[in-house]
Amino acid sequence: MKFTSRNILLTLFLVLAVALSACAPAATPEPAPVEPTAPAAEAPTAEVPPADPGASLVISGAVSAEFTLISADTAGLEVVKLTAEHPKNGPTEYEGIRLNAALEKAGLAEGASAIVLTASDDFSAEVALADVQACADCLIGIADGKFNMVMPNLSSKAWVKDVVKIEVLAAAAVVPAANPTLILATTTSTQDSGLLDVLVPLFQEQTGYTVQTVAVGTGAALKMGEEGNADVLLVHAPASEKTLMEAGFGKDRFLVMHNDFIIVGPAEDPAGIKGAGPADAFRAIFEKSAAFVSRGDDSGTHKMELSFWKKAELEPAGLGWYIESGQGMGATLTIASEKQAYTLTDRATYLANKNNLELEIIVEGNKTLLNVYHVITVNTEKWPNANYEGALAFANFLIDPEIQKMIAEFGVDQYGQPLFFPDADKTDADLGLE
Repeated sequence: MKFTSRNILLTLFLVLAVALSACAPAATPEPAPVEPTAPAAEAPTAEVPPADPGASLVISGAVSAEFTLISADTAGLEVVKLTAEHPKNGPTEYEGIRLNAALEKAGLAEGASAIVLTASDDFSAEVALADVQACADCLIGIADGKFNMVMPNLSSKAWVKDVVKIEVLAAAAVVPAANPTLILATTTSTQDSGLLDVLVPLFQEQTGYTVQTVAVGTGAALKMGEEGNADVLLVHAPASEKTLMEAGFGKDRFLVMHNDFIIVGPAEDPAGIKGAGPADAFRAIFEKSAAFVSRGDDSGTHKMELSFWKKAELEPAGLGWYIESGQGMGATLTIASEKQAYTLTDRATYLANKNNLELEIIVEGNKTLLNVYHVITVNTEKWPNANYEGALAFANFLIDPEIQKMIAEFGVDQYGQPLFFPDADKTDADLGLE
């Protein structure tokens, strides 16, 4: 190739163009448009349930201030553990707050007399405050977030489960009665046993009535009701009582209690009746001409005795060994002891006088020896002046659960056994009287 000046200039121009293009900056591409992005959804937050505060129990009523316990927060009251005798389950370990401490925290008002325990299902039980205060180990038990009453030595009904309320009751004010005097005709056994010495003063204190007690044989007591000379009767001759009711002289009749009759006599048992049935025992006494003292006063005991002579088809009246005292049970027992004779007595009067007698229990335990007591109000349709209001108050007093409990415990401390057994929650049929 022939280089000319023209070619040389063209070549230089091309070299210069290439060099300039190499030095120029590279073009920056346009950024791609960015689509707007929706904000990311927040993950749902799980709800945290509030902490379970546990069951609550309100103490209200006759207290200084209503007080609420929560099982998860015992308001500073000491939680204790102890073993208590459950009525059905035996010794069991419990944890909870002492009941008396909780009541003290609420502040008992003057006149507080009882508490009512109410469960979540509305079951309730009433307990005398005196019984609660005497129970150092009574607890408001806490188990599984609930309150359960732990009431050692008290009725099984007081062991209320899932209790939600404790109401403190105040004793009702005594309102003077329009007719404050009440005449009670009763058998000598209730008097001689000492039971009325406990119950009558308590009734008078609670109600304001003044009770005039006439202790005679049941026959005489029933006669007083029939003639309008008494307001209320406490007697133990069911067949004769029914006759009085059927004749319209009695208005209300309630089952109160029972004990039993026994045949007592000298320890050597001259008629050999130990372990015999009542009819056989009376027959043996008759055949041996063994000394026997009868009350002979148409009392409930006398009526029972006569029924056994009748069953044995015997008639002892007028025989030299058969003595009629014509007196109450206590006096009859004294005569029998002095003469070393047999007699039929209620167990309560015998035990109350045992230390002064030289008599032993010879026959007992037969179902025909049951001794049942009823309280009867005199009918104002027959005797308008009878104090029916007072009579009904006394009848209701005797069948009240707290008084029934007192009857069940009467005599245990002194004699090692109760003198009477409460029956207000039973019927005559339950005792075999129908």
